Amino acid sequence: MNLKLRLNLLITLLLALVLFFAALLMIHNARNDVRAEVESTAMLAMHLLDAEILHYTSDFTWLRNDDKNQNSIFRLQSLENVRHLRIEFFDAYGRLRDSNIQADKKESTSWLVNTMGFISPAMPEIRRKIFANGRMIGELVVTPDPSYEIAEVLDDIFGLLVLVAIFFVVVNAVVYWAVGRAMRPVDTVLSALNELEQGNLKARLPEFELPELSGIGRKFNAMAETLEKSIHSNHKLTQQMIRVQEDERKNLARDLHDEIGQYLTAVHVDASAILNARNIEGAKESAKAISVVARQMMEIVHDMLQRLRPSGLDEFGLAIALTDLVDTWRQRNRGIEVDVKIPESLEAVQDETMAIAIYRIVQECLTNITRHARAKKIAIHVQLESTAIILRIDDDGQGFNTGQAPSGFGLAGMRERVEGLGGEFELDSALAAGARIYVKLPL
Repeated sequence: MNLKLRLNLLITLLLALVLFFAALLMIHNARNDVRAEVESTAMLAMHLLDAEILHYTSDFTWLRNDDKNQNSIFRLQSLENVRHLRIEFFDAYGRLRDSNIQADKKESTSWLVNTMGFISPAMPEIRRKIFANGRMIGELVVTPDPSYEIAEVLDDIFGLLVLVAIFFVVVNAVVYWAVGRAMRPVDTVLSALNELEQGNLKARLPEFELPELSGIGRKFNAMAETLEKSIHSNHKLTQQMIRVQEDERKNLARDLHDEIGQYLTAVHVDASAILNARNIEGAKESAKAISVVARQMMEIVHDMLQRLRPSGLDEFGLAIALTDLVDTWRQRNRGIEVDVKIPESLEAVQDETMAIAIYRIVQECLTNITRHARAKKIAIHVQLESTAIILRIDDDGQGFNTGQAPSGFGLAGMRERVEGLGGEFELDSALAAGARIYVKLPL
């Protein structure tokens, strides 16, 4: 069930509830009003009839009249417009002689009038016995009849209910229209979401009139823009990673061809010389040459393996591997003052992925400082907490504008490593103000 129907149903239920209690209150008030009205009319009629009775009991000339006049001494038929009362005159034998209700006039009351009469407590009859010359000549009976008053009240109630029904229809129609108009932008939002799902990263929402939807539109556009930048950055990073990987393979192939291939050729030549040597001295010289070439080949292979994966990390742990990395870098950059704080407790880090990430981040920072920073001082502080490892690297170099950060693989790779481990990566730099990198990796 959509929102419009839910609101209409809720309004309908509320109006029905209010209408139900209002009907109960109106019926209660109407019952009291009808009773008061009928009782008031009955009292007035009885005062008039008492006056008539007094007149006829003091003047007996009407007794000498014929039976026809005796049947209508009160002329009750002239009171047929008194709607709230049934006035009847019975003779001494209990026969109906006169009434304000014509005999041929049938009463027609609706079921609602009967229901109201059933709900309203019955009002007692009023009887007056009439005596003349010491004998009873008849009895006057006044019976309250609230049906006419009830019918009038019901007419008023029905009129009010018609107005309420019209109001109910109008309110539901207005709510349905207003909600439909207010929710119309939802279709636009769904359309934009579908476009995003299908890969259209240019999908944007217009500026809505409603403040709530306007805020949603701004947040959606900001989210779409961030998503577009992130996906574009990921594509760019992927291409950079592929390019770096190919460059690394090219360097390895060149080193193998130029260095290892050359040394293997030299070994092959010296080995052939040993095989063809005519004296022991010539063989010794060739063997010495093979030993020197083998040592150089070992150094080259060690450097290549170090580039592929730091061997000290597996053998001695993260703290010693970082210390060795910084010491080696310091020997090559003696003009830069280095402040290093690496706790020995760092050996407790057993997560290989995290250890490699920290090592590579420090290695990449040192490489960038060498190539770009022109720094005089750097600080490398590693802090091990109960729930995280914190790494801070600062330099006093020339810095750069973070809004126009270098497009190389280094910074993007560091950020990807940290975020891939669920950590935090912060870079703060400005022109001529050095650079500061903050990394926090959860344990």
